[in-house]
Formats: sequence, C-alpha cells, structure tokens
Amino acid sequence: MFKVLYFFNNEFTDSACLPLEERSVNFGDGVYEVIVTYNFKPFKIDEHINRLFYSANEIFLKVPYNKEEIKEIINEGIKRTKKPNLKIYIQLSRGSYERIHEFPPSYIKPNFFIIFREFRRIDDNIRFKGVKLFTYPDIRWERCDIKSLNLLPNVLAKQFSKNRGGFEALFIKNGKITECASSSFFAFIKDKLITHPLTNEILSGITRDEVIKIAKSLGFEVIERPIYVNEIEKIQECFITSTTAEVLPINSIDNHQFLVGERTLKIYNEFMNMIL
Repeated sequence: MFKVLYFFNNEFTDSACLPLEERSVNFGDGVYEVIVTYNFKPFKIDEHINRLFYSANEIFLKVPYNKEEIKEIINEGIKRTKKPNLKIYIQLSRGSYERIHEFPPSYIKPNFFIIFREFRRIDDNIRFKGVKLFTYPDIRWERCDIKSLNLLPNVLAKQFSKNRGGFEALFIKNGKITECASSSFFAFIKDKLITHPLTNEILSGITRDEVIKIAKSLGFEVIERPIYVNEIEKIQECFITSTTAEVLPINSIDNHQFLVGERTLKIYNEFMNMIL
C-alpha cells in the first residue's frame, strides 16, 4: 500500500535521508514548494515551479533541473503513486558540507528532493463551520516573499494558536495584518474584499492570486491594502487561502466572532468548480 514516495539523488525511492551536516538541517539554507493534485492533475504547477525558481534565485541558489525536467519528475511520481490526490513537497538546499556560515565551495551540489503523499482535503464539517484564528506578532525576517525553509516564527505562531484551539495564527506587524503562518488572509469590510498587497512582507500565494481573479469575476471589488488591527471589529466575513486549505472560512479572530458568509461560500464554490 502506498504511503510515501521520494525523489532524491535522481531516483525514486521509498526510503531517503539527508546527512547531518546539511545546509537545510544546520541553517535552513534553502527553499521549498507545496503542490497538490486533483484527479492526477497538479494544480497550477507552472506557477509553483516559477515561484520555486524565484525563491532560489533570490538566495543565489541554483536549481539543478530546468522547469520542464521538474514537471516531468512530478508527473512520473504521480503515475508511480497511482493516487489521484497528492500533496507534493519540493525542497532545495545549498547542499551537504561542514557547518560554516558562508556558502560552501562551488563544487558542492545542491540537494533537491520531492516527497509525494496522499492529500486529504479539510472535512466539509470543519470548513462550513469556519475555523478560529489567533493573532500573533509577526517576528519573521524582511523577505517573506521568499518561500524559505526558515520557518521557526511560523512554527511558534501555529503552536500558539493550536494551544488555544485555533487553526491558524494571524500575523500582526506595526498594527496591521500581514498574512497567516501558512496562508493568505482576506476580509470583507464595507462590502469590499481586502487583502494585503504583494510586498516583501507576505508570500505571493498561488491560491491567493486565483481567489482574487474569482472574486473579481463574481463582481466583488477587491482592494489590496493592509488591514489594521482596529478594523477587525468591522469585518463582515473573512477567510484564508492556501494550497492545502484552499478557501477556508474564519469564524473568529481572538474574541471577535464572524458568520460564515454567503460571499465567502460563493468564492469557495467557484474555486471548487475550477479545480474539480
């Protein structure tokens, strides 16, 4: 029975490991991507691979395969698993070398691997009731547009929320909402759909971009601007988006309660029509 499939060192295997002296282990020196498949088809594969190359380029890290080769590897992995819905994790690091802060010598090759696991969507009973968010200080670095392996602030924020019965943490920086620990944030305020603009303070979410297109096609006015903490009480309805959460309604932020609104569900339904 299929549990997990790895692609590492130019081959597919059911077992793989990294050396102890490895840049991702010692420094988080690398980048990653997550792609899901629906009915054997990767969702927005070109956009994800483009973002992987962007992130790698921003940290001066060479990807050992071209974009078409990565697509071929992913498609071959999908065939081998024989599972229609997968969560595909891609990681690229600066390679294996003794622990020094500067880059290793140029002859050290990057480590590139892909993990294929079955993707289980969030249960509809959870989705349509909405989930809880808890605010948390945004203490991340200034290049959140890079999908870096350095995720300790995200991990701490997620655990903070989980300890309080929440699903996600909502980052607050200088009195404004940026995004969540692993998702983008949207809110309807005064009948306008608002989300943080694309800057170095947030990740350019693939699902985020699709949701903006969907919302506009449904006739909603979309404004990309920061939402301030004192506006939370003015939110009519809100939701988060990500590759694995898709479009997920929010029923509370800290002590503020929200209904799962019709506009959010319209966006969700259109998103589902697109992917299934």
